[in-house]
Amino acid sequence: MGMSFINWIGFTMLVLAFLFNEAFLGMTAWYEINLGAIIGFIVYLVVGVSLSLWPSPHDQTV
Repeated sequence: MGMSFINWIGFTMLVLAFLFNEAFLGMTAWYEINLGAIIGFIVYLVVGVSLSLWPSPHDQTV
């Protein structure tokens, strides 16, 4: 079972989301709640997870 390019994009998105959260959102999350940024971040995470779990065409079991 190998990872396709789409899986690597999703994995990279999740790593970047983790780093962004640790660097910026962790410091200011409780001072001002921005609902638009929270919804955007949740959509970004859903896209990242779905891309990282996307089935590869090379993994066909019969």
